[in-house]
Amino acid sequence: MFESLKNLLKHFTGSQETASSAPETQTPPQQPQTASTSASTASASEESLNQYISLAQFNLGLGSIGPDNRNDIDKNVLIQMYQAIASGVFNVPANGVVPEICVDGRTKADGSRFSAPCAAGGTLSIVYGGDLGGNASAGDVNELQLTAQTIDSLKSKGHSTGVHGDDHGSCGCGACAKAPTIYQHVSERINDIAALVGKLGINVTDAEKGSIVQQANNRLGQAGFFAEDRAAVLQTAQDCGALFEELVGKHNELGIALNTKPGTTVDRAAIRAKYGPQYDIFVVDAWAFGNAAKDINTTGSDDDIQRIAKAITIQNVATASILGHGSLRIIPIA
Repeated sequence: MFESLKNLLKHFTGSQETASSAPETQTPPQQPQTASTSASTASASEESLNQYISLAQFNLGLGSIGPDNRNDIDKNVLIQMYQAIASGVFNVPANGVVPEICVDGRTKADGSRFSAPCAAGGTLSIVYGGDLGGNASAGDVNELQLTAQTIDSLKSKGHSTGVHGDDHGSCGCGACAKAPTIYQHVSERINDIAALVGKLGINVTDAEKGSIVQQANNRLGQAGFFAEDRAAVLQTAQDCGALFEELVGKHNELGIALNTKPGTTVDRAAIRAKYGPQYDIFVVDAWAFGNAAKDINTTGSDDDIQRIAKAITIQNVATASILGHGSLRIIPIA
């Protein structure tokens, strides 16, 4: 499935890789700007930005995190950051082969993050994606039991797992805190989400959409499936051995890095060091989704593995849509 995404991303990034791989040069002295040159520059900037698809193009992006809600960034610097990310210059080796840490761009108090594959909610992305894409009945388990089962299954196969909170809330992970809302969003907006995913080369069939929506509705209608105390989900994960990161500060993410380079993730600290602390990025290591789907699938069916991998992808897009603004653009790294 992700081979088609990788091939399509090569097309998306072809012109940018050439520009980004060129040695940096000194900025030439600025010439006095006229109204026409200023308009031309603005037009060129918009054209550069429009090379990347945005959530808004698919009627997604209900949240507030995104460049259009910021007055502390420079659009030209933003474009430079997008181009550099797309070229892969910030990719670094990742520890592990399944999602472990969250897409969240924030850091721990010492400025560090674990270097591991990223998805919305860390390992919780596998919990929720595995649930939405699996064949579980509506009433057999609740969210806490499902979290424990998934983490135990991953651990039994030698994988490290992880979740995070933050320093100013009882459940500082948006993918966890808003999981019921995200399931509702999947149910209501599956066609928009699938259209975005399809633009990236991943075809979600009508049958797969129907199955995922049915499972979302099953869980929304299942009394007591979602824990009222959202922090209890994070605690359950830790009780099962998941690593925990406490992140600090506010969200400064300006885009979504969609990484399909196996064995790598994106060094967000290096991005901030180059462009400034207000420049940050969500990181989705999509190459790891298929690995996770294969290792949590219990049927041995390739069709089930594919559906679970797509459901993990859909959970990531839905989370981005709930938390992120429509101006968030997807920056493919192939």
